[in-house]
Amino acid sequence: MKININFKLMKLSSVKIKLLLVLGFITTFANAQELTLKKAHELMLSNNGEAKASGFEVKAMEEEHKATKGLRLPTVSVSGSYFHLDNDITVDLNSQRNMIGGLLSIPSPEAVLGDWNFTLLEKNFGFASANVSVPIFAGGKINAANKASEIKLGLTETKHLIKEEELTKNLINYFFKLKLAKEAVILRQEVYNVILLHNNQATKFFENGLIPEVETLHAKVALSNANRELLAAKKDVTLATTAVQNLIGVQTIHGISTKFNEPIILKPLSEFQLEMLAENQQLKTIKKSHELAEVGVKVEQSDYFPKVGAFGNYVLGRENLSLLETKWFVGVGVEWELFNGFQREHKIKASKYKIAQVEEFDKQAKLNLTTYTEKLYNTMQKELEQYESLNADEALAQKLKFMRTRAFEEGTGTSLEVIDATLKLSEIQLHKVKALYEYNVAYGELMVLTGKTTSFLNQN
Repeated sequence: MKININFKLMKLSSVKIKLLLVLGFITTFANAQELTLKKAHELMLSNNGEAKASGFEVKAMEEEHKATKGLRLPTVSVSGSYFHLDNDITVDLNSQRNMIGGLLSIPSPEAVLGDWNFTLLEKNFGFASANVSVPIFAGGKINAANKASEIKLGLTETKHLIKEEELTKNLINYFFKLKLAKEAVILRQEVYNVILLHNNQATKFFENGLIPEVETLHAKVALSNANRELLAAKKDVTLATTAVQNLIGVQTIHGISTKFNEPIILKPLSEFQLEMLAENQQLKTIKKSHELAEVGVKVEQSDYFPKVGAFGNYVLGRENLSLLETKWFVGVGVEWELFNGFQREHKIKASKYKIAQVEEFDKQAKLNLTTYTEKLYNTMQKELEQYESLNADEALAQKLKFMRTRAFEEGTGTSLEVIDATLKLSEIQLHKVKALYEYNVAYGELMVLTGKTTSFLNQN
């Protein structure tokens, strides 16, 4: 019975150990997952310092907007003052007292009527009060201030989106540059392996007296060049990896799984240009700036109207102020500036010039974006043409390499011909990858600028 129990315990422990090993393997696998462009974008938005700083700017403007709403509410305050004068404030009426005594035939007015030297205010006195003020009418300035604050908040949010778009374009560039560097390493490694194999064959053929020594020298020089190009390509991968890591805020990248999009033109240039004019965040910023300039005119025009406000005061306490018996008071105040040296007129004109300035910015920005859209579109078309042409060239280069290798093996070709064919094929393949990189960067930027970042990320 004890043996059976011990066996079951050992079996249970074994199951637990296996389970822990499986969980550890799953955790390790999850941590070592290859990075997609979409995941890198999520990490960048949550970790990048510039993105977070821009987000805090939006939060700060949200609080300022809430503060502006408080302009409509009453202001309540408590104030207090204490004074010390050099002397009491008095009124001496003894001469008037004596005059009255004479009229009344009083022999001794001072004895009968007393001292008429009165103290109105002692030299030490103080008071405390609660104050309330409420704006009733400000000529539309409060409404304009709230509208301006709302527009500024929207402007800050749009600028935050522009910052995210700027970082996203950098990410697309860095990410695909890393993809390009990795593809280059693979191609350089293949070239190195082929030339190494050819170098070994050339050495054996020379040792067997089938080819002259000069053929082996060609192979050795080509092998050295291939090794140098391979090392340089690996350095490019390291540099590109560091750039991506710094941008998305991580310490290590275990690999990337995003592939290049195959070059294709889905719609004409005119559609991209219309989308650019409708969705671009820079144009939305200019539109909000135009709205803000219009509100600025209303703010300046409000100075033509009177300002009306209500106020109240409640005395919380007093010392040595016997003449002030009132506990509270309320009132209404009006202020109307009738002339201020033509300042209002000039400020209104200045605000209208700002509107005109923003309108000119808008016209030029639309022209610039239309031209830039055409540039990106032409880049996509050019890289598509390059890619299709290089596909045909690659097939011919592969056939040429095969024929040169067979000819060398049969003794009818030279080592130089084999190396030249190998390098020609690798050059075409590198140009293909470069065309894919240029197309994807241009396509990605166009999608970001036309508000289709999510759609582009879901394609990768």
